[in-house]
Parts: sequence; structure tokens; C-alpha cells
Amino acid sequence: MDVETIMAELNLDDSDKNLITNLLSQAQDIIIHSVDSTKQITDFEGNLIFQRAVITLVTQLYYDRSLSAGMSIGLQMMINQLKGQVKVNDSTTA
Repeated sequence: MDVETIMAELNLDDSDKNLITNLLSQAQDIIIHSVDSTKQITDFEGNLIFQRAVITLVTQLYYDRSLSAGMSIGLQMMINQLKGQVKVNDSTTA
């Protein structure tokens, strides 16, 4: 996931690049730790649900930094899907 992808999705110019870079890092950490704190970002590379969840959380943080209404139901659903994928992947390697 890169900053340019999110900037294009949100239709932002370069003046917001530093902010989006910080929000991207925060969103990735929040989602990974919500799914499984023992995992690394490399465990989610190429996962389309993870990518969409990150973009969704960056968007929510951009427009409401305090997440005053909490995480959206859609984002919670994506995190639950990722939790399920992690459990399935972990059980097949045991």
C-alpha cells in the first residue's frame, strides 16, 4: 500500500502527503493489531481486504481524526474477515 494510491482515491493534492503518510502508518498498525498483534505487515501483503481496510481507515481518520463515531461497521466487517483468514491460515500450518 502506498501513499499515492490513497491520495488518488481521496482525490487529494500533494499538500496533504505528510498527513496521509502518517495516517497510513497508523491505520496499518491499528488494523494489524486488531487482527493479530503477532503478525507483521508482510503477512498481509497482497491481501485485498487488508488494502481496502487500510484505505477505509485512512479515510475515516482523515475526515474524523478522533473517530468520534468509532470504526464504521464496514471496517469492522473487514477486520473480522481478516481475523478469519489468519485463523484459517494458522490452522493449516499446524
